[in-house]
This record gives sequence, C-alpha cells and structure tokens, in this order.
Amino acid sequence: MSNTAPSDNVVLRQAVEQIQRCLPGHWTTAVSVKTNDLSAARLTIRTPAGTGAALAIGARRQLDPRLVPQVAAALKSTAADAFVVIAPFLGARTRERLAEEGLGYVDLCGNMRLVLERPTVLIQMRGEERSPWAAPRSTRSLHAAKASRLVRALVDGVPPFGVRRLAAVAGTDPGYVSRLLDLFDREELVEREPHGPVVSVHRARLLRRWAEDYEFGQVHRALGFAHPHGVPGALAGLRACGAPYALTARAGAAALLESALPSVVTAYVDNAQRVADLLGAAPATEGANLLLVEPFDPFPLEGTWERGGLTYAAASQIVVDLLGCPAPAPDQAATLLGRMVETASGGSDDSVSAAL
Repeated sequence: MSNTAPSDNVVLRQAVEQIQRCLPGHWTTAVSVKTNDLSAARLTIRTPAGTGAALAIGARRQLDPRLVPQVAAALKSTAADAFVVIAPFLGARTRERLAEEGLGYVDLCGNMRLVLERPTVLIQMRGEERSPWAAPRSTRSLHAAKASRLVRALVDGVPPFGVRRLAAVAGTDPGYVSRLLDLFDREELVEREPHGPVVSVHRARLLRRWAEDYEFGQVHRALGFAHPHGVPGALAGLRACGAPYALTARAGAAALLESALPSVVTAYVDNAQRVADLLGAAPATEGANLLLVEPFDPFPLEGTWERGGLTYAAASQIVVDLLGCPAPAPDQAATLLGRMVETASGGSDDSVSAAL
C-alpha cells in the first residue's frame, strides 16, 4: 500500500459514510462543507420523529495526543450538539485523549466513537492499531536494537534522563535519541522540560507502544526442546547449567504474579543448542516444554534479576514479551501493566521492578 494518505475530501466522504452506515436506515443525514466556523464540515442527523443533532467535524491529516486539547478547544468553539475529529488514522493514545475531551472520532482504519444524547447514539468501534500510511520502518519503528535499548533505559531507569545519558546507556548517538524522544513526547509517552531532560515516563503506555513494533515471536530465533523431567527438570537444569540465561514471557509472569508455571517455559540464551545439551533436552517440534530463544541483540539478557535461584529477564522485557505471545499471555501483561499504572498514580513509580 502507498504511504500517501488519502486526500481530505476522500477522508471526509468515507468518514461520513461510515457514520451513516452505523445509523438506523430510516434516519436522514445531510452534510455541509461550507461552514462559517472552525469546523471542516457539519453533519446533521434527523430521526423520523423530528429529533435532530448537528455534528461539527474537524479534519486532521494526523493528530498527536499532546495536541488533542488544542484541537478540542478550537472545535468546541463552534455551535454544535457533538464534535467529531476525522483523520486517515488515529492512534490508540490519540483516541483515548479525544474521548477524555468529550470528542468523537472516525478514521479510515475502522476506529470510531460517536456519542449523542438526542437522538440517543452510542457507537464504539475498534479497527486497525497501525496506520497503513506510516513512515517506513527504518525511520520510526521501535523494532531496532538501539530503539529497544532506549525504551528499556527509560522504563527501567529512574528520571530525570538527559539525552546524552540515554545515548550512552542505549549505545547510540544523541541525535537519534533526541528524535525518538520528540516522538515519545508527541505521543505523551514521556514528560519533558522545554528543551530539557525527561522528567517522567508513562511506563505502561511506552511498553504498549514498544510492543506494537517489537514482535517477540518474530524478531528472535526460538527453538523448542523437550526435557525428560518436564518443566521442573528444565528449570533445575537452567539453575545448575552455568550458562547465561533469562526466563521471560509466561515463566517470568509466573514469578512476578506468583502464579502457576506454564506448560512451556521460555528463556533467552546466547546459544540454544549448547544450553539444551547442558540440560539434556532434546529438540522437539511437538511436545516441547522448553523454548530457548537466541535474541537478535544481547539487551534481553541485560538487567536480569534472581528469585529462588533462577534468573529472570527485566520486568519490562517480560511484559513486552507477554504482549507478543498467544493467550493468556496478553492478559498477564495487562495485569502487570495495571500494577504499573496504580503505582504511578500513588506517586512512587520509580522503576518497573518497584512497581511490580
């Protein structure tokens, strides 16, 4: 698909059509694009009983979360019963901010929210979470090792963070860090002083944003093995093998949530076959109880912690890996992310480890 987003006229037409499809067929609608206010168009809805509502529509090519209050204030200066922002694509955080400001939204990727009191309308639809018109991966993705290291530095560390400090921790140049911080600031993933350091990190949001690009099941080389003594035997072998490893995903969640171990435990290692030989585990395409993962970069093996003689990946790494695994892993990630939010609201969100 082309990276050129549809024109304003196309966005307006398709957004209005999407609203019309969701309304009862016997209701009537009328669109006016010649307005005398700050709205791009006005959509009038009328029921057979004569009840009507006017929607002021604001059009944006794109909208960063931090700009939502400004856009909302401008659109609400018009006289209307409801206010709707349309765009080719609206990200999850932008949609959340629009709802907080009492605005509806429609994008061309199936995301929609419309609330009216009279006539009564409540429409909430969730579509695509990624824009088909986004910039190429190399310029904006958080998949790359240096971007992943930067996210880990922000989530695992304690603010304030200066650009040069982050560049040193992430092993990259300050210019790259500055560009990513600008993106994080626009998406309300961090809070910065004007032209200064990062003073606060919205860790749960940032981890979810990282997971959109960092796909655990695809970015690493993972090999399945069967240990003859099952999961307990695999863990005992890891504990005694002497090779570097870090348990992650559902095995990590079991430790953080103090829940039952899964039927398959996952661990990062530097050489899967060598570790499997040390454990006495055999390759298995079916019936595996041990998944050994060779990371594309060493950062998943950094910042580890121990419990009960076992070594675990950093809590932030465990969470993002859970988000990229099949159910019930995403639900476990949601629980852990919820704990981060609760801790942050209590004013003591100094690190992910402390939060979890």
